[in-house]
Amino acid sequence: MFHPRGVAVFGAVHEPAKFGHMMLQTLIRYGYSGRLYPVHAQGGEVYGLRVYHGLGEVEGPVDLACVCVPASGVPGVLRECLARGVAGAQVLTSGFSETGDAEGMALQRELAEIASRGIRVLGPNCFGAYIPRGGITLLPGFDFAKDAGPVALISQSGGVATDFGHEARMAGFGVSKVLSFGNGCDLDAVELLDYLTEDSETGYVGAYLEGVKDGSRFRSVLGRLTRKKPVVIWKGGLTPLGGRAAMSHTGSLGGESHVWDGVLAQTGAIPVQGLEELVDTLTALVHRRRPGRRIALVGGGGAIGVFSSDLAHCWGLEIPTFTLETQQRLRRWLTTPGNSVANPLDTGTPVLPLDALASLIDEVLVREPVDVLVLILHLHPLGVVLPEFMEMDGLPFPPMEAYLDQLLEVVDRLKGATGKDVVLVMENRANRVQDLDIEGIYRSMRLRFQGRGIPVFPTTARALRAIRNASSTSGIGQLNTGQ
Repeated sequence: MFHPRGVAVFGAVHEPAKFGHMMLQTLIRYGYSGRLYPVHAQGGEVYGLRVYHGLGEVEGPVDLACVCVPASGVPGVLRECLARGVAGAQVLTSGFSETGDAEGMALQRELAEIASRGIRVLGPNCFGAYIPRGGITLLPGFDFAKDAGPVALISQSGGVATDFGHEARMAGFGVSKVLSFGNGCDLDAVELLDYLTEDSETGYVGAYLEGVKDGSRFRSVLGRLTRKKPVVIWKGGLTPLGGRAAMSHTGSLGGESHVWDGVLAQTGAIPVQGLEELVDTLTALVHRRRPGRRIALVGGGGAIGVFSSDLAHCWGLEIPTFTLETQQRLRRWLTTPGNSVANPLDTGTPVLPLDALASLIDEVLVREPVDVLVLILHLHPLGVVLPEFMEMDGLPFPPMEAYLDQLLEVVDRLKGATGKDVVLVMENRANRVQDLDIEGIYRSMRLRFQGRGIPVFPTTARALRAIRNASSTSGIGQLNTGQ
């Protein structure tokens, strides 16, 4: 069902804005190369495709069904698929256990019973599956990347799954699978995590969970998975209000936070809160080659060193003081007052000539026993302030993109020569309308840096938090890229 030769779409395929029509359009726009079979009693044609009255009219292979009919009609569609030998179905329809009423819960039990007879079911109340290698995408991810990668996500929320698909592209990593499973009547969190343990396409696993049905089996499966691959889990519904929302969203019991904290700690999974931290942590895991908590901080501004040191201390990161010999060598490149060379390395000015910056990075990476160097750049002075000052004096200043392009080559070379990681922070405080092009340059350069294995974050706090999270794994997943 994850690499289907043919997909049948059941529902209002003729009606724009209805899920059946949108799902069909999404698969077409994404470029699914297998056979598409719209199914509706009305028949006719849509997007140049014949609309079949029922699955019995379809002659080609059907491995996946997208079910977008009203809740009461879902069991009949699943029985039709089961009789045909369809491998799996993703049920986008809502109106099941999440309603909390007897009718919805009875309908969901009926779906589970049908699934037990030989068809796997994703959902109900989900957005489906996004699998680049299978050529399929969830609703409405027609613009998701088509290049596959080593990161998988399972999510009880369709919205989180969709947002993750967009964020993954900007984070510079490809995905193997994004699976929105909603209420999880058959393929639930435990089943999917168990599957991903042996999935050769997946090297890193993320999850958004609201609840699990079998806590004991969840702990066992998660423990086996984390021994092979890093796992990052965002658990929703840990507060009384969040738990109440989770019950109405997917019919899941949130559970008490101390129980979840214990399970994640015992199994070695990385706990996070929010999509931002989930994506940042996976970014650090994918792009860094060696986990470690000893960091060097390089940037312009004393306060950066102060609050970064505070954050590093709170998150259990080490900022070892550079040796006196290293400090003396660094002084050769920082001859004016207003800087500090102890670690954090305060360059005094937010923009240094590239030869000086390259020499500073080289000295630290070669001579100091750090695991990662965090380089903090300020795009506002680099792209706005200094060029405008220089222009008033009639002096040339390199365009920001050219400066970053040359910096990329410098950092990539030093990273390769020393075998140590470099993490880049690009802070952008430009907020005038005429400065919006800086955001475009930031996005473009971020992808280029991450394409060379240099993770980029918009703030120092997010970078340090991601380093802390990624360093809490054993590192086994660094060798299992899923490529």
